[in-house]
Amino acid sequence: MRRLAKKFRDIWAVAEQRNKQESGRFHQIYETKKGFIEMGIYDHKTKKYVTFNTINLVGNFRYENVEFPTEFSEMETLVLS
Repeated sequence: MRRLAKKFRDIWAVAEQRNKQESGRFHQIYETKKGFIEMGIYDHKTKKYVTFNTINLVGNFRYENVEFPTEFSEMETLVLS
């Protein structure tokens, strides 16, 4: 979980740099409910968003520690586009 939070903070740092250039284009989504965390980024210009919920990591889901979920790569492409 710490690796996911760090990766999200790194992506959000890039989004903040773009916000300074483009005057508040990206908004951070970060919400906790009953021990689960939902994190994401909303692009105000294109009206697109990507979210990741940690509830996806419980149950029978096999999370490989080496790879990140696909939502994080989608967040990176959203921020860098």
